[in-house]
Amino acid sequence: MEDDPIVEIFTSINALSNQAKMDFSSIISFKSLPKKTFLLEAGKVANTLFFIQKGLARAFYNQDGEEITFYFAIDGQFIGSVPSLYNGKPSLCAIQLIEDSEVYSFNYQEFESCCARHHDLETAARKLSSRVILREQERIESLRLHTAKERYLLAEEKHPGICNRSPLKYIASYIATSTVSLSRIRAGNQ
Repeated sequence: MEDDPIVEIFTSINALSNQAKMDFSSIISFKSLPKKTFLLEAGKVANTLFFIQKGLARAFYNQDGEEITFYFAIDGQFIGSVPSLYNGKPSLCAIQLIEDSEVYSFNYQEFESCCARHHDLETAARKLSSRVILREQERIESLRLHTAKERYLLAEEKHPGICNRSPLKYIASYIATSTVSLSRIRAGNQ
């Protein structure tokens, strides 16, 4: 049995039984999607978690007509509206592809049922969630403790290639600076 990339990630975190792998694989779907596709629109209830196998996506808020990018998923990373997945309320954010992308996805409720049947999968999910929480805590600290230039360098470190693949306005928003300041940072960094 050849595992799909998501199953491989979970297995690398915690060994999964063959039955857990098969059950998990059965709820995962794959699509090749064009850039600008919305994986989730703001105001809709999220029921799906996405894995960007190849490509680039962003999560963003629209505040008074201004888009505020707060998360990127690039080649081999997960993305979803976690608050909406957990509480069943409409998402405050939208998720959109920035590039043509290869996207795996699975229904969160089906995943929860799968975890209830397979504690090895549940353990892997818990460990992965802990990693995500840690990464987000580091990002919050970065926004408070680092300069715009340091945040730019950290963004490139955490998401290699992002600064050449995403429009500058999304990166500027992500690192909480203006596009003018980002242009200066990039000019001084080359």
